[in-house]
Amino acid sequence: MMDRLFAYGILQDPSVFLSVIGRVPESAPAFVRDYSARPVAGATYPGLIPCPGAHAHGRIYFGLTEAELKRLDAFEGEFYERIPISAIPRSERTEAAAWAYCFREGHRHRLESGEWTFERYRQRQSGVQPLDWAATAGLMVYASSVTVTPVCLVILARELAFSLTAAGSLEVARSLLVMVALILSGFLAGRFGKARSLGYSALVLGFGMLVYTVAPAYGVVVIALALLGVGGGVLEALINPLVQDLHPHDSGRYLNMTNGFWSVGVLGTVLITGDLLTRDVSWRYVVAGLGCLSALSGILFLAFNRRLHKSPRQSLREVLANKKEILLTPRFWLFYWMMFLAGAVEGAYTFWSASLIQLDYGGLPRAGGIGTAFFAGGMIAGRFAGAVWIPQQGLRRLVLLSAIAGLPVGFAIPLIGSLPLAYGALFVAGLTVACFWPSIQSYAVDRLGLEVTSLFILLSCGGIPGFAFASWIMGWIGDHAGLRVSFFLVPMMLALLIATVLCERVRLRRP
Repeated sequence: MMDRLFAYGILQDPSVFLSVIGRVPESAPAFVRDYSARPVAGATYPGLIPCPGAHAHGRIYFGLTEAELKRLDAFEGEFYERIPISAIPRSERTEAAAWAYCFREGHRHRLESGEWTFERYRQRQSGVQPLDWAATAGLMVYASSVTVTPVCLVILARELAFSLTAAGSLEVARSLLVMVALILSGFLAGRFGKARSLGYSALVLGFGMLVYTVAPAYGVVVIALALLGVGGGVLEALINPLVQDLHPHDSGRYLNMTNGFWSVGVLGTVLITGDLLTRDVSWRYVVAGLGCLSALSGILFLAFNRRLHKSPRQSLREVLANKKEILLTPRFWLFYWMMFLAGAVEGAYTFWSASLIQLDYGGLPRAGGIGTAFFAGGMIAGRFAGAVWIPQQGLRRLVLLSAIAGLPVGFAIPLIGSLPLAYGALFVAGLTVACFWPSIQSYAVDRLGLEVTSLFILLSCGGIPGFAFASWIMGWIGDHAGLRVSFFLVPMMLALLIATVLCERVRLRRP
């Protein structure tokens, strides 16, 4: 069996090869005579066609198994056929028989003129791409769907007659469905691809918001939030892996940048919603507008999907095998616990800041929205600053120092008696919390070396329950001891996060 493959397109990128077969075989620069690599119209990858007198440059991979070649067949898809050719490694200058994926003759009208080069591909990959814009829009509307309920919570509870504990239970119900969607999203991505799955999920999220607008009672709100959980869960699961695919060599920077727009969504939602509620605009109109924006983000994912480079399709068995390997890795559970704590801290501030200001400071809905906006503003500044100044190798130190800086702020917030000081403390809290979610995920990818999509999903399965736990337990404490007292939970969780990050470092140093 011939075990060599000549790769002339995006398979020259080791991260792409790794995502397809799970390893990067030995390889060497090579070229083939009488073939040309031409750009595929509307895509980032090329097609190989016969062209007398031309040369196509790439890499030759050695030692591939039959099973790995079948995975590569599935990756390349219907437009390509695997044929034997003669490749010439640059170091040897002698021909070596190898497989190559040639563009099928019946589809060659899709090819553009000119030569496709890997260098130009890498240059384009290093900048912002169309799907980056779809990802930022998706995160913004997902953030809005999570934030709009806390901002409307006091009015919503009065109108539909339920308690703070029941209000916290709304977040638990949404989060349970997010968890279900997180688990299923790996199968969706394996079957339909990440961008398409994200597009349809954003449409589901928008539909859930429209159901929310006609809710006559608490029970219908729960149903609407279930739809928000399903749509939002897939967005939560797949946006960060999509960004990782788009920027595999500098993911920490782009993940912090993209996740900064989560906070932009929070900021815009709390400011606009708080102001509209203060002007006696019904919360139902606010949620309906967010539903329309969510549908628009879904359309962007579907429209830009065709420009994404091909991603490997995975069977149910392969997805389950990836998840099993991750779950059996002991160090994964340290990162899982980090994500739980990070989600809990972010959930505490995001879900309850507006209610704290309205209930304990006697503020109007606008004042509550401004409080959450200060927290979101801090997160925006922190994430964008991390994207600009923090290199990939500095992510662990960033998480550790941010958690340490957040301790005194967490203790101060429930003790502050002045509303302006509370606003300032919430901004600083946002700065300290900003890096946790994207940086822990990116750091885990670097340290664990496991399949990326499943790893992101399972890590999010730690963050989402943490967010929900903080929302529920702080509501319960608020009913029994006051909402101020519940905020002392935040520094406790930060202390546990610091201890876990230090523990992970100790484990790394063990032989």
